[in-house]
Amino acid sequence: MIVGLLLSLSGCFTPEYKVGYAKAAVLEEQAAILKLYRGCLEKYQGNPPEAKANCEHYTQALYSVDVRGMK
Repeated sequence: MIVGLLLSLSGCFTPEYKVGYAKAAVLEEQAAILKLYRGCLEKYQGNPPEAKANCEHYTQALYSVDVRGMK
């Protein structure tokens, strides 16, 4: 019975499933970073040089996630 259950579950983790799961994880990470970036920009809305200095790490993080997601 356990062997049959394991055999039936083994099809759930196909390469397509793994790729889809990984893409979803990358998109979730990007969305979280983008939300933080927008909050940072709102905080420094009246002072663009301060916004650039304090929010730049979010753009770097987004780029990092994009590069990792493309590999």
